[in-house]
Amino acid sequence: RYLLVSELGDNVTVAWRDGKLTRFDTRDFQNPQLIETIDLVAEDGESLTSLTYLLGRTTLLAGDSLGRVQAWFSINPQEGDAVGLSGSSTLNMRGTGRNHLVVAHTFPATGAAVSCLASSSRIRMFAAGYSDGTARLFHVTSEAEVLQVPAKSDQPIQSIDIAPKNDALVAFTSEGITRWDFDAAHPEVSVATLFRPVWYEGRSQPEHSWQSSGGNDNFEPKYGFMPLVFGTIKATVYSMMFGAPLALLAAIYSSEFLNPRIKSRVKPIIELMASLPSVVLGFIAGLVIAPMIEDVVPSVIAAFGTIPLCFVLGAYLWQLLPPSIGIRYSNWKFAAMLFVALPAGILMASLIGPGFESTLFSGDFKAWLDGRVGGGTPGWAIMFLPLCGLAVAMFVTSFVRPWLRQRSTHWSRWQAAMVSFATFLIGALATILLATIAGQLLNALHLDPRGVVVGQYQQRNAMIVGFIMGFAIIPIIYTIADDALSSVPATLRSASLGAGATPWQTAMRVIMPTAMSGLFSALMIGLGRAVGETMIVLMAAGNTPLMDWNIFNGFQTLSANIATELPEAAQGSTHYRTLFLAALTLFVMTFFINTIAEIIRQRFRKRAYEL
Repeated sequence: RYLLVSELGDNVTVAWRDGKLTRFDTRDFQNPQLIETIDLVAEDGESLTSLTYLLGRTTLLAGDSLGRVQAWFSINPQEGDAVGLSGSSTLNMRGTGRNHLVVAHTFPATGAAVSCLASSSRIRMFAAGYSDGTARLFHVTSEAEVLQVPAKSDQPIQSIDIAPKNDALVAFTSEGITRWDFDAAHPEVSVATLFRPVWYEGRSQPEHSWQSSGGNDNFEPKYGFMPLVFGTIKATVYSMMFGAPLALLAAIYSSEFLNPRIKSRVKPIIELMASLPSVVLGFIAGLVIAPMIEDVVPSVIAAFGTIPLCFVLGAYLWQLLPPSIGIRYSNWKFAAMLFVALPAGILMASLIGPGFESTLFSGDFKAWLDGRVGGGTPGWAIMFLPLCGLAVAMFVTSFVRPWLRQRSTHWSRWQAAMVSFATFLIGALATILLATIAGQLLNALHLDPRGVVVGQYQQRNAMIVGFIMGFAIIPIIYTIADDALSSVPATLRSASLGAGATPWQTAMRVIMPTAMSGLFSALMIGLGRAVGETMIVLMAAGNTPLMDWNIFNGFQTLSANIATELPEAAQGSTHYRTLFLAALTLFVMTFFINTIAEIIRQRFRKRAYEL
């Protein structure tokens, strides 16, 4: 009853009234190959009443005697593809590399049989005429019912069509021709298509996707917001992970421990960092830092451990100095950290980076990320280092130090410093050992971090954005946090020190709880800066709408997408309106975050008043 040819002539589809459909591969006209045979109507006693192509002649629209319309298109399965075939197939297509038809969208039955179908010549919309004289208009991708026209008579609609401008519907019955004018507006966009997975033509399963333009007229725009929302969250998380701890610790150090004379010079320099334009930071990140880091990624990863290690080692070594020397040069601690410990950590990372790559990642870090060499143990071990370090620190604080304190009554200052130094070294080795054991256990369970939290390396990625955007938010968080800590009444600080508390205990247990509302406000302002950042993300993140937590991959944010596509969007188009909706979504996200932050800040402020 039906014979259809695809747009490129590479497929011929033949269908019978009982619902049987056969597809042939006709790329070789002299030797056509059978692709598959399926049943479009699985119910017994029902029949296929209409069959036509949608725009692009790839998706088949099948109407049946139940009044149901189904949209079928072909997908190319991979080995082990879990997508099942709808209906019955005479061939097992999985793993063969040949495509097969699946039901992607189903439009519910009305009770009357589908008598005719017609596709729009502009968008993925179709009209269906029924045997009871009614007509309905649907958009395939969004599965939205655009229009339903009641029957003017009980005569079945014999033919139906959509006007070229999608502004009129024409139906032919035995009683004549009827025309209805309508405004379809923007049927391809709905709340479901914006925030839920959508099954797009040719894809193996429903997915979140943003792709607003293509290279041909048959392209289907994809307006899924979730990749953009996810990219915004990803950029914010990695930026705050890098910038917030540095800014808060710097504020605590400068407020409670740094010499006031040095602080008067350091603080203005840090605040001056806020004057750097975002476009300059993005330019440096994308064109200077990203290519430079690409060649020394193992050394950069090692630096996350060597730089803090050198700072802590420097502190322990300072305790080993004779008291007279330590007190005499106490004002030089900051200079020692800045000009000795920091360069030493960077130098150590650059020296051990190649050996680090050779030992843990089989000599090729990027090949390891792709899964071509090595196992998952090194990745898990590195990720578990902070947690293992925290666990070891809590154990030492809760059990080891109280035990040492009881036995250090008659120790000299040098002996106590040596024992403390040895405790730190043993704790560091225990941390590495625990992280390695955790990595081996997870690897033994056939769990691999590659493809989950790490993966293929792209030059412009989340790590680069985290570095640069972290430096962009550090001045804001640092300034507000330092002002909050400095505004704590001096009487509280003096009372704590007079009661015998150390400066560190005073800072942690008295000053910070009192200034917590200000510290939290500093974090929230930095968070808002990261959420709304545009130029750094645009130039350093690759601008690819992906949804994964891989720190070595790119992403796309709402703000960067608006800045990129709004100048090219046709005014009044679906794309144009969707970008404005993206701006509204960004506003709602920041408003919600700020509202929650203000509620929490008020609670901290109330607790501070009770102190």
